[in-house]
Amino acid sequence: MEFENKPSFNIRYCRDVVCSDVSTCPFAKPEWCHSAEPETFDLKQYYDTCKEEQEINGYIADLMLTSSEYPKREPVLIEIQVTHKSTESKRTSGLKIIEIKIESEDDIRNLISGTLEESRDDYLGRRNAGPVKFYGFKDKSVNPRPLENRSIQRFYLFRSGKAFVTNMDEFKSCRDVWTKDNDKAIFEASIDIDYLGKPSPYDFGYMAARQNGIQVRTCQFCKYHKNGYEVGFGMQPIFCCLYKKYGTPENPEPQYAGECEYYREDRNVIDEISSQMPVIVIARSK
Repeated sequence: MEFENKPSFNIRYCRDVVCSDVSTCPFAKPEWCHSAEPETFDLKQYYDTCKEEQEINGYIADLMLTSSEYPKREPVLIEIQVTHKSTESKRTSGLKIIEIKIESEDDIRNLISGTLEESRDDYLGRRNAGPVKFYGFKDKSVNPRPLENRSIQRFYLFRSGKAFVTNMDEFKSCRDVWTKDNDKAIFEASIDIDYLGKPSPYDFGYMAARQNGIQVRTCQFCKYHKNGYEVGFGMQPIFCCLYKKYGTPENPEPQYAGECEYYREDRNVIDEISSQMPVIVIARSK
């Protein structure tokens, strides 16, 4: 048999891998920090015999791999699909099954000469993509590895008082948020939020700067400001209640507070935002 003659017999299929930093990363979330990743195994390290038409648990295997050294080791069944798939009861029996779809002699030669590999799309259930299917194999990996599954917003504050928050197309990878990346910013904050709403990412960023010793004056924190309608991601236009009485801009930019003599902090707003602060990572300028 080809199996017994080859020095190795590799299979490659997807398993659910957990990020190796899940216990230390402040951005870790169980629902995000894992991924379907292919892993390779050499079956010759576990099995040394291959027999045809073997019976097991009431099913007949086209080929069955076993270990002469460890006869109690769970075997692997190799099923050749020419016209019909294995029965549903067989596929869900808990037996380790590799089902190989064969349409020509070339398919046989290609599969035998290389690695039996599962399509990632098949594993994720997106489509019936590849000729090799795996059933009954463990789908949880025991080998964590670094992943980049989280996308994190970044807030930038500049000396002029202007601020900027990355939009959805510019989110940082969870592995890119630990260092400062804008030389002109006096303060940066990586903000872990997954929604569009209030408080805004700008509010969180201003508050993060404030909590880290940066003097922040922004119309967002002024008792005389009102927010207008939503115009985009995170920031709302500001309406100044004093524009008629004192001639201040009707719709000032947030940094106008730095020069406004009527600026007064709204403690209620500040306390509310402070109480809702998400996990953040700070990178400050020198």
